[in-house]
Amino acid sequence: MTDAGQAARRGDYSPASYLENRLTGVGIAGDVSPPEMAVHAARQALTRAAADPTGIGMVLHASIHHQGPEMWLPGPYIQREVVGTSTPAFEVRLGCNGVFAALEIAAGHLAVAAAGRTVLVTTAENLGSPLIDRWNSAPGFILGDAGSALLLDRDTGFARLRAVGSVVVPEVEPLYRGGEPLYPPLAAQGRTIDMRERAEHFRNNVMSLTDAAEIRTRARLDLIERTLDEADRKLTDMTRVICGNSAAYMVQHDLVEPLGITMERTTWQFGRGVGHTGASDQLLSLNHLLVTGQLAAGDHLLLYGGAPATLSCAVLEILDVPAWAGA
Repeated sequence: MTDAGQAARRGDYSPASYLENRLTGVGIAGDVSPPEMAVHAARQALTRAAADPTGIGMVLHASIHHQGPEMWLPGPYIQREVVGTSTPAFEVRLGCNGVFAALEIAAGHLAVAAAGRTVLVTTAENLGSPLIDRWNSAPGFILGDAGSALLLDRDTGFARLRAVGSVVVPEVEPLYRGGEPLYPPLAAQGRTIDMRERAEHFRNNVMSLTDAAEIRTRARLDLIERTLDEADRKLTDMTRVICGNSAAYMVQHDLVEPLGITMERTTWQFGRGVGHTGASDQLLSLNHLLVTGQLAAGDHLLLYGGAPATLSCAVLEILDVPAWAGA
C-alpha cells in the first residue's frame, strides 16, 4: 500500500483533497496486468472452495479500463489460464458496478444451467495508466489496483445471494461524458481522463451538481428499498453495509444520512486505505469482513455501488463462516 499522506507531501496528491477526503492509502500493482491479477484471484477462490475448475460453466470478467492489447479479450485469457475447457468467457462492462451486473447474469444462467455447474466471476484493474492521474483525476476518490474473484453455484457456498439489481439514472449520463465527443475517442489520441473537467462541463451546461445529487439520492433509496423487498428483509436486518471506496463525505451523503445509519456500520474505514479499485471494492470489503472475524452465520449484508449513471445493490446472507477465513 502507498500512503496517501506521503503522496500529498510529495505533491502527487492535492493536500486539500487529502484533508477533505480522509483517504489514507492506495494499492499499486506496478507492472502486473489486470488479467494476471484476475487469474491469481480466481485460483485463490478455487483453492478456498476446494472446487474443480472443470466444473465452471461460465466465466464473467468485469472491467473499467484497458486490460491489455487493444482488440484483445481478457475473458478467454482468464478462462485458458484457470479453466482450460471450452467454457464461454464474457467481459462485462458496467463501470465499477461490473460485479453486480455479473451477479445478475450469473443468477439467470444458473437458473437454467445443468446441475453442478459453477460461474466464475473475476474483476481486476491496474490504474497506473498514463491516461489517468490516480490521485487527482476523480473528485472524492484515489484510484487503486486490485483483482478479485468469486464462485457461484446453486448448491454450496458460505453465502446466499438473496437479491440483486441495478437502475440507470439517465438524467446524469452526461455528467460522466462531459463535453467530449463520442467519436473519435480522445483517449486513443493520448488525452488524459479528467472527471473533474467533465463534472464542470455538466454543471455549466446541463444542471447543478446539487440537483444531480438529489436525483441520484431518490433513485438510490428506491433501489435499496426494492432490493430489500425482493430479499424479504429490512434495513434493520443488515449487519453491515458494504460500499464503494470513496471519500468520507460521499459515503456520508450517499448512505449514512439517507439510511439513518452510522459510518461504523459501513465498510468505509477499511476502504479508505485501499483506494477505489473499479469493480473490486465490494468483494475486497466482503473478504476483509470475513477474514477479520466480523461476520457470523445468519448475518445479512447490503452491498451498494454507484457507477456512471448506474446504481446497483445486492443482499447477501451469510450461511456459515468458511474455514479459510480463519486460516
